[in-house]
Amino acid sequence: MTKRAAAVWTMAALAALVGCGPMNEGNLAGTALTAVRARFDGTPATPAPTAPVLTRAQVDANPGGFLVMNAYGGSLVAALAAGGSNGSRITWISAEGLSVTTQNGLMVATRGFPRDLMAADVSGVMRALVASGGGATRRQEVLSDTDQIETVTYACNVTSKGRETIGILGRQIGTERFEEACASDRLAFTNQYWIDDSGTMVRSLQAIAPESGYIQLDRP
Repeated sequence: MTKRAAAVWTMAALAALVGCGPMNEGNLAGTALTAVRARFDGTPATPAPTAPVLTRAQVDANPGGFLVMNAYGGSLVAALAAGGSNGSRITWISAEGLSVTTQNGLMVATRGFPRDLMAADVSGVMRALVASGGGATRRQEVLSDTDQIETVTYACNVTSKGRETIGILGRQIGTERFEEACASDRLAFTNQYWIDDSGTMVRSLQAIAPESGYIQLDRP
């Protein structure tokens, strides 16, 4: 399949998915208003059940072209299609207008949430993951209460939590789970990453902001 054909197929598939899953129960604004303010106290979030917004046939027809996003503890589930890319950064877009940008699986920006992650430097975290653990500095640009962009620096520690087998869209995948515990003078959160034997991040739970909580990204 050519890149152009793959892109056309992806957008058609997303259009067909607009009416599927929990997001069809209310508009995005309503969903955002009912989101519970997450307490970032350093405690890892727990993976939530994910509604079947994609089929295995759709995924197999466009390998690597989708993520499944699970937000607000499972009350918002959406398929994300790979859109634009810039080097190792890929922007994943939902039919409803939400987007997440990742760099080798690590989230570096979001758009469309109650409060977005505007940008992030996660190079230290990536090095720690490659080394199977270690300390890292994470820098994030976030919106302040006055809608000004401010930079927050976190001291983080990445640790391996051992082997785990997880299920994603009918596949059982052997992974190594990592936790990234981060703290600043104001907030503490713990991200989790499941990396398969090829080095691909196939699942993650990553913090956006207290108003938006954690989102789970699965790579089917």
